Amino acid sequence: MPRTFSPLPPLRWLTLALLLVLPVLPGRAATPATGTVTGRVQNVVTGQYLNNAQVTLSGTTHTAYTDKFGVFQMVGVPAGPAVLEVFYTDLDRARIPIQVPAGGTVEQAVNLTSVARYGRDAETVKLDAFVVASDRETDSQAIATNEQRFAPNLKNVMATDTLGDILGGSVGEFLKFLPGVTVENDWADVAGISVRGIGGAMTSITADGAPASNIWATPTRSVDVRSMALNDIARIELTKVPTPATPADSLAGSVNMVGKSAFERTGRQLRYSLNLVGNHENLTLQRTPHSNRDHNTFKILPGANLDFTWPVTKTFGLVIAGTNASIYNEQHFTRTYWSATGSGTNAAAASLRNPIMYQYYLLDGPRNIVRNTLSVKADWKATPHSVFSLGHVASRTDTWIGSLSMTLNAGTNGTPTPATGLPMLFDARSTRGATGRGTMTNSGTNQLGNQITDTTNLTFRFDDGRWRIESGISRSASEMKRRYGDAGFFYTANATNRNPIRISFQDIDEDKPGRIDLFDNSGTPLDWREIANFRGTTATAVQTRNVNEVHNGYVNVRRGFNFLPFPTALQLGASRRDQKLDTNMTSEAWTFQGPDGRSGTTAPLDPYIMRVYRNVDSHYGFRNIQWMSPSRAWEAYLANPLLYGKTEAQRVTEANYAVDNYERLDESVQAGYVQAEAQLFNHRLRVLGGVRFERTLDDGQGALTDNDAVWQRNPDGSFVRNAAGQRVRKPEAGAVNSYAQFLLTRKPRAVFSHRTYEGYYPSLHLTYNVTENFLARFGYASTYGRPNFTDIIPRIVATGADLDDDDPDPPTGRGTLTVRNPALKPWTADNYDFSAEFYTAHGGLLSAGLFRKDIQNFFGDSARFATPELLATMGLDPRYVGWNVITKFNAGDARISGVEVNIRQSLRGLGRWGSYFTLFANGTKLDLDGQPGASFTSFIPKSGNWGATFSSRRVTLTARWNYRGLDRRLPQAAFGPDGYEYFKERITLDMNGSYQLSRRFSVVASANNVLNEPQTLLRYGSETPAYARQYQEAEFGIQMALGLRGTF
Repeated sequence: MPRTFSPLPPLRWLTLALLLVLPVLPGRAATPATGTVTGRVQNVVTGQYLNNAQVTLSGTTHTAYTDKFGVFQMVGVPAGPAVLEVFYTDLDRARIPIQVPAGGTVEQAVNLTSVARYGRDAETVKLDAFVVASDRETDSQAIATNEQRFAPNLKNVMATDTLGDILGGSVGEFLKFLPGVTVENDWADVAGISVRGIGGAMTSITADGAPASNIWATPTRSVDVRSMALNDIARIELTKVPTPATPADSLAGSVNMVGKSAFERTGRQLRYSLNLVGNHENLTLQRTPHSNRDHNTFKILPGANLDFTWPVTKTFGLVIAGTNASIYNEQHFTRTYWSATGSGTNAAAASLRNPIMYQYYLLDGPRNIVRNTLSVKADWKATPHSVFSLGHVASRTDTWIGSLSMTLNAGTNGTPTPATGLPMLFDARSTRGATGRGTMTNSGTNQLGNQITDTTNLTFRFDDGRWRIESGISRSASEMKRRYGDAGFFYTANATNRNPIRISFQDIDEDKPGRIDLFDNSGTPLDWREIANFRGTTATAVQTRNVNEVHNGYVNVRRGFNFLPFPTALQLGASRRDQKLDTNMTSEAWTFQGPDGRSGTTAPLDPYIMRVYRNVDSHYGFRNIQWMSPSRAWEAYLANPLLYGKTEAQRVTEANYAVDNYERLDESVQAGYVQAEAQLFNHRLRVLGGVRFERTLDDGQGALTDNDAVWQRNPDGSFVRNAAGQRVRKPEAGAVNSYAQFLLTRKPRAVFSHRTYEGYYPSLHLTYNVTENFLARFGYASTYGRPNFTDIIPRIVATGADLDDDDPDPPTGRGTLTVRNPALKPWTADNYDFSAEFYTAHGGLLSAGLFRKDIQNFFGDSARFATPELLATMGLDPRYVGWNVITKFNAGDARISGVEVNIRQSLRGLGRWGSYFTLFANGTKLDLDGQPGASFTSFIPKSGNWGATFSSRRVTLTARWNYRGLDRRLPQAAFGPDGYEYFKERITLDMNGSYQLSRRFSVVASANNVLNEPQTLLRYGSETPAYARQYQEAEFGIQMALGLRGTF
């Protein structure tokens, strides 16, 4: 049986509580010959307290860095006169004389400015709202660049204000501009990310260090980012090589979203925006038709953002942020199917070099997404050296989709039926299907997805200059529901051609046929758009409820030492993460029977088609299609249950689906580490290294299938046989493939797995200051990536051969076991990174790097003959010795190597006009070398971003380009041995701008994918002709927003 899920045992709760309290107790006083220096560093113009400002005591080895509240501490400082040197990226260096009292503390406030950016009179600049507004993005990026500059390891940091307004506040839309990141699209949405060619399942995503749990319809390790909002996030950190203090299970990399703090500013600030968001295909203030629930809706929708920072007192503050984003977009798909094989008259001539365009698919799918988030965070400075922070983020995302599809299939059999009809003819530009061989399907689909996520995070930080203790506990819970019947519709309502037909495609180009003709067997033309030529077939509903819950706790203790000629520190830490995944999905199907329950093949479908969403343009030159309506069909079914009925086969299919998709996994990850730091050669070389230990425990529950349960057995376990030697079925098993058979052979959550694996993961990071502004970094880390949930939650399908236990093993085996393999080992990788970083005098960054990942234990599918040793490894019953085991095994190794370039630079050095412009660009080139089993579905060899910002006193304009190179996906055997599916390379342009109306108000506008660049799927091998390579093109329209932004 699986272990009981326990977020944190009471003993660990007690330990964490003690660690939270002990640091608050008074520490050792400074020795009489020394004193303490403390203070806060602030940008005097913006009022922002600065994190990671470098504070040095001139002429000594004493160096400190400010925390996120701008506070620094130096202990053991020699008493007497001294000079503080304070440096922060893109601000002027400050030198401040101080007097350090013996055995006492001196507190020094440090106000930094930039004469080049703000002028000499900082007080005057503070009153100039236009200068402050135009410099907001510059200030934000300076903060992020400074974080990256003084980080002990390789990381990319980007402030969320850097790129201007991101439409809808989408985290995913922002992440795609980070170096080395490519996004995983769920058509119009950014659903996940890939880092350096490795997918989201092996990328860690956290918020202030708390693991995120956001889940979507398919339960995977990938964190779904579509419900995350930017407005409570100050900056995003991308780490590609972890330190011992961070989890080692980030084989691809890790993303941490750093939230805003109440003590980052001196006073209250309210920032808000009100906007209208629309799509260029429906820019009207009137209600127009929508296919989800077949009614009129507004397509230009309001939204709002709120961000309130309030330092209530010097020791207590609040940050409150909220987002409401309502977005409508189009979804247009066109898909052409080519076949290299055919049969019958003329079609047999088809080949890889001469394929038939035999099927066309058209989809029209309007969609709405409504994202609501609310976050509240409280910071309490309990003592001069300790801060508690408690935050909660609630996110609610609703997605409404109405996808209407038409499939027209001319067939690949060239012989007409009847024989007196026309045979198939085809070439590169046309297909004339054979008489009677065509089919067509009219399918209406409606969906409602509800995504609910709640995250609570309590952290504690103590820092007195010698000791630094950080600890925290968090809980993140996410639920994904897909609803149909209770939302007022079927999932799908389907219809097919009423009579035999012939389909002809003419003027075929890479997107579509220019003309589609339809004929019955007599040669009479028919209109494929008219519902009169269809009959009802089936309707479906798929209910989903997936729950993912993550509990996390950690403590880090760091002690600085000064007994050596150079500064050193030792840090120890431990953590535990517990995760619970629970999936519950059902699928139902009905057969159309007509209003009287008997006329399904002849009943007209007019009552069940779209009545509002009609006479519309479905794109690609096709319009006025009479679409099936899932909501109209559902309403009619509720009023008359005879309309749709269930067959025995449908009941069995539904029951099997429910058992297969009712699963659970409990996972616990325990970790501990030791980490040492040293700064050598007068702080020019920084060394950080150590080792981390992680142990993973998995308990899973999945479906059992025992097809032998239908047979009667003798007391000795052998099969009961009749006179002919055939096995005898149990009476209660019913007919073959009946529901009675299902009750005997299928059991939900009846297979249990328990898996434990552990390892030590060392890492080393070197940072050398070649000059003050030129850094060279090297990083090495050992990491791992766990198998996906769907690979380790157990599921067994056992199909035995007709043998008794004493029969000899046949060459084909005693049966077949199709098994998920909970015994899969995780991927492991040795990661090497080198980068050179140059920080310019104007706050810019130019960096270039080389990296390599040596990866072991790839997964591959294979069939093996079951031995006792194999069954023991997989935790399977020894009675399956001699069976064929079809499962996933660790199969291969691979190496990813690459180069990465990142540039961001103001042109301020070119004079007045140059000061208005800031340029950025980054690019990543990857190379994959591996065994045949070493395949990636997220490996994109080339990716990059570039853009520019123009910023004057009143006007700010930003243009951002994103390049996603050719992306090879799954093999496509129909296109030859080297056939694959690809996402075509794509360049998109996003733009935004603002105009400052007054001291407090500005008008803002933004647009995504300004050129409406489509997403294109290709399918081809080396022999596929160019005209037959495009498989699908999808367009979503240009999303645009216009709004008012205010600051108080």
